[in-house]
Amino acid sequence: MGLMITMSFTRNIAFAGLTAAGKTTHARLLASELGYEYVSATDILLEMLGVDTPGDQVWFARLQEINEARGDGAVDAELEQRLLELNRTRHATVFDTWALAWIGDEPLVRIWLESDADSRARKCLVSQRQQRLGLDECRNLIDDKDTFNRELFTQRHGFDLFTDRDRYDVILCNSHLIPQATDTAAQAGIEAFAPIVHAAVTSVLTSDTTSARELARAHPREVHRITVPDTSTVGRC
Repeated sequence: MGLMITMSFTRNIAFAGLTAAGKTTHARLLASELGYEYVSATDILLEMLGVDTPGDQVWFARLQEINEARGDGAVDAELEQRLLELNRTRHATVFDTWALAWIGDEPLVRIWLESDADSRARKCLVSQRQQRLGLDECRNLIDDKDTFNRELFTQRHGFDLFTDRDRYDVILCNSHLIPQATDTAAQAGIEAFAPIVHAAVTSVLTSDTTSARELARAHPREVHRITVPDTSTVGRC
């Protein structure tokens, strides 16, 4: 941890994944560890909409309102233009976003965090600052949010958020790391997964195929793909 990437390895990094997969948590952690800047698409979106609810809580109370504001695609068009411009003009930045991994210009390290529906429902439950939703309600919430994004991105860009993974350099899975809907389990899962995220990304940034292969052998459940810049691909997909 704490590795500082030299200026020759300052490619931007774009995290993607379904709701409650851990994008924000691990994007923030990685940015801090690498000494990178952090940019949240959600924060930009809420600023554009004039919504002052914290980004990690807004979906619990205002999802329908936000979806309606995004319905015609105009808000997303402006958001995506802002993200594209930031990616073009910044270096050493971690983006916590939905679509940039697909639409962003090179050079960009593209990361997908895989997490199954049950684990994401558990993470949704424990992430509430005030207990409003039960486990089934959390499951419905994340399904509604992800289905909306899936339909919007299919219409705008022609990729399926649920199934298309070809664009990503790194695919990591944390489904099994949060087996219970408790703060203790969630924190333990984050602490177990964060070093794997860090190692996978730095192997891409440094074109280190050996480290990528060692990581995949040591963590086969978590590492599904690492593609380093020389086009070598390790993992099980």
